[in-house]
Amino acid sequence: MCKFLGTIPSNQLHYEKVPFWNNIQIPLSKHTWELKIIAIWNTKGRVCLNAHNKDWLKELAKEIPEAKWEIQNIHQSLSNNLRF
Repeated sequence: MCKFLGTIPSNQLHYEKVPFWNNIQIPLSKHTWELKIIAIWNTKGRVCLNAHNKDWLKELAKEIPEAKWEIQNIHQSLSNNLRF
């Protein structure tokens, strides 16, 4: 199963450290692309995630607040797909 979970807009992406070369800071261009968050897992993985923590996706969203999440759609889809 492959699911689109959300997007981090390009204006929310930041370089962690600006690189240096011979004590000269190298300017980096601004991001021109968005970062898509996608999860890929099999049935056993989905069952394990759900059994371990039913709110794993909401907790992941808290850890990446700059992302635009599709949580309600994903949560409903995960619940439907976990039933056998």
